[in-house]
Amino acid sequence: MALPYLREQVRETCPVKLDILGMAVTEIDHVSALRSGMELVAGIIVMAVRWGGAADLAGVATGDIISEVDGRPTRTIKELKDTLAAHEAQTPIRLLFRRVGAWRYLALPYEEESPGGDGGSCCC
Repeated sequence: MALPYLREQVRETCPVKLDILGMAVTEIDHVSALRSGMELVAGIIVMAVRWGGAADLAGVATGDIISEVDGRPTRTIKELKDTLAAHEAQTPIRLLFRRVGAWRYLALPYEEESPGGDGGSCCC
């Protein structure tokens, strides 16, 4: 029976909603990168941005590929969560990301609380 295998596959590719940043993200895997013609095969891709949230106001867009947070390489959801957990409160969160072939830096304002946020749930 293939159902348990498919369930695990869906779980692994499910976007993780990070309300502290006002965006939903997921890890890029090798297969999806090749299918989409992406240059990068590692990193975190922005799936959605909450209108009016910190990410939106800072200029983050759907399709941006995050590769660094606060100067630390960030290629997995776990690395992203670990970096955010270690982030100093009340200071901007620095992102290095790739958009349409160009690297960009952004600083997102730190949000103490996010409306309706839970900090890291699955959006599926």
